Amino acid sequence: LLGAKEIAVRAWDETLNTQPEKLIWNVM
Repeated sequence: LLGAKEIAVRAWDETLNTQPEKLIWNVM
């Protein structure tokens, strides 16, 4: 899960290029 989350964070960061951490916290 951690590995997958890291990949998702990087993908979001590259796609949105904003604050992926906030999105992840919202999802959680």
